Amino acid sequence: MDAVPSAGMSNPRRLIRHVKRMSTRILKRDELAQKLKDWQAGRVSSEELLSWADALYPSDDVDCEDWEGDDSVTNEVLAALDMLDMNLALPEDAPIYLDFLSTPVGQFQIGHTRYKQALDRINYDSRRTSLRNTLPYAPFLQNQ
Repeated sequence: MDAVPSAGMSNPRRLIRHVKRMSTRILKRDELAQKLKDWQAGRVSSEELLSWADALYPSDDVDCEDWEGDDSVTNEVLAALDMLDMNLALPEDAPIYLDFLSTPVGQFQIGHTRYKQALDRINYDSRRTSLRNTLPYAPFLQNQ
């Protein structure tokens, strides 16, 4: 990437991302997908995945490879994993995130709609009951 922003970088957010990418780690979809597959297969616990995501999001030292204007599939999934305890996300949900990560570049809105619809089909009432005493979810469920 050029050290000097091109004339097409009149958008301040794009310019900030350009400058950040010069000195930051770029998180790619395939790395995030591998973490999800490890979680799904039981090679990584929910606590470990939460800790990993928490170290990366939000961070001035990490950026995502797939920004489309203000949208990034990678950023959305990483943000969700950073809140997997509050979102009551389980390894069985990994296919939802993996499907969203497979959204072709340029189709963020379509993929995001499918992603939200899949999350809406989860029975959160059942999870609130079953995860009440399970880490990392318990702290968010004790007073509910």
